Amino acid sequence: MSEELFKDRLYLDEVKTQIEKDLGIAGFEFQQASYLNLEELLPELIEAVARIRTQTPEKWMKIIYRVDLTEKQYRFVQAMGGDTHENMAKAIVLRCFQKVHTRKNYI
Repeated sequence: MSEELFKDRLYLDEVKTQIEKDLGIAGFEFQQASYLNLEELLPELIEAVARIRTQTPEKWMKIIYRVDLTEKQYRFVQAMGGDTHENMAKAIVLRCFQKVHTRKNYI
């Protein structure tokens, strides 16, 4: 994917909106109105993932289903080294980006 896609403000806003929609069942919303790049979404999302996974685990799998991570992808992310919450947040950003990209280019 071209770097231009990541710089496109509309694309970024749509990814942000998609993440909020997918994590909405846990009441998640980003605090800022806009962000400069996808990486800026991560700190808030990592915190939210950690909170949801530890405080409301019954909502976590519903979120994974809504984000549309496959079982294979989910297991892969869990098995990665490092911070699992951070890895899950990155997987969510990537999957939401893919959904927005597909919608914009193939539907």
